[in-house]
Amino acid sequence: MLNEKYSNRIENLVGKDCKITGNLTGKGLLQIDGRIKGDIIWEDDIIFDTTSSCIGNISCKNAFVNGEILGNILCENNLTIENNGKIHGDITTKYLIINEGGCFNGNCNTLPDEDPDVTS
Repeated sequence: MLNEKYSNRIENLVGKDCKITGNLTGKGLLQIDGRIKGDIIWEDDIIFDTTSSCIGNISCKNAFVNGEILGNILCENNLTIENNGKIHGDITTKYLIINEGGCFNGNCNTLPDEDPDVTS
């Protein structure tokens, strides 16, 4: 289970009773249980729990979405839409995983794998 894997690593938490209006920036593992109205520019991973919602654009390394997002997402590596996750917006990521029950409404662009050993 996702939360069990990351629960000991969570460095930043937006609690389920918390509502943030404005942009959020930072680093370290972030778990969002509350509501955010603004852009998130994060240097590390983000976990959106089932009670979370975000209206704004997101940039991060990896994202695990089990809440609802209305906005565009740029993920450097993996974007996982969990069973209760809903994304309404365009995404750009290297790898996309949509679990059964997950919802995605938008366009998807994939980032290329960087392979320095490939020669022309």
